[in-house]
Amino acid sequence: MQKIHTRLTMLSSLLLFMLLLSACSGNANNSRNVTSAADSKDNVQTSAPSSSPSAETFASGKTRKFTDSKGREVEIPVNPQKIVYVGSDPGDLLVLGVKPIGASLTVIASQVAYPELLEGIEDVGYPSSPEKILSLNPDLIIFSDWDEKLLEPLSSIAPTVVIGEGDTYVRLRQIADVLGKQDIAEQKIADYETDAASVKEQLKLKLKSGETATVFLQLGKTLYVMGHQGISVSLYDMLGFTPNPKVQELINQGERFSEISEEVLPSYSGDVVFVLGDKTNETSSALDGLLNSAIWKSIPAVKNGQMYYADSKWNFDDLLTRTRLLEELPKLMAK
Repeated sequence: MQKIHTRLTMLSSLLLFMLLLSACSGNANNSRNVTSAADSKDNVQTSAPSSSPSAETFASGKTRKFTDSKGREVEIPVNPQKIVYVGSDPGDLLVLGVKPIGASLTVIASQVAYPELLEGIEDVGYPSSPEKILSLNPDLIIFSDWDEKLLEPLSSIAPTVVIGEGDTYVRLRQIADVLGKQDIAEQKIADYETDAASVKEQLKLKLKSGETATVFLQLGKTLYVMGHQGISVSLYDMLGFTPNPKVQELINQGERFSEISEEVLPSYSGDVVFVLGDKTNETSSALDGLLNSAIWKSIPAVKNGQMYYADSKWNFDDLLTRTRLLEELPKLMAK
């Protein structure tokens, strides 16, 4: 039995991330709704100033130097007004109360758990179209994508800063630094950790020390196992599950996910198994076959009733998604 391990194409990778990283908001305690101010349309402000913000901002001298995750020193506006986001986690901006004027929505718009917050954002395509971005006249481009060949053309349109592929907090703090929203970011992180502790307490009867957990994603006819990416981040970092040893190998190798065959499922399965999938006919058919297979039914977690199914929209690990997931997890794990 051989593990099929491939780096997916850019498009399928983005699709994979959006299917596992979706969006979540929670009510971790009954006294207040964890759906923060950033989750409300009234509190997510679209940057849409008057005429030519780039020219006005730079002419006024209101700029500063910023060193991005690639070590590039970029002169950026102190108060950017027309932001374009290129990447798969627009929730990183939305949780800070910032709505970009454009974003890479071609793949993820129908997949995230916060579709209502995408209203009014122009889709710049995936791969992103420099022509479309140019037409939006941005004064700042936030780039969080793998396709670095876009950097040069985008940088000729507006100051472009690269955000690294770090974990939730690292990305959020980088973007907050770019936007001057550091205080908001720290407050969101603190709120999340408080609410996450409450959810963990709710689930304590379901959680056993040292238990391993694995996340499988069915995407069309293809089956994946997740590393430290998407919903796995919440399971390992927040709930305290341990990765299955073979999943830990992926994580140690820096691999975020791996395509696998059905035959190797048992070797990747943890004490608890989470399965994600979208609502397409192809995925539904493949999932039905998987869940009714002899191999699947032989997995100890399945035999012990420790298997949970979730919509693939929960597979994003931006803080907006993770916050909304806090409300979903107790319902999911109660089934």
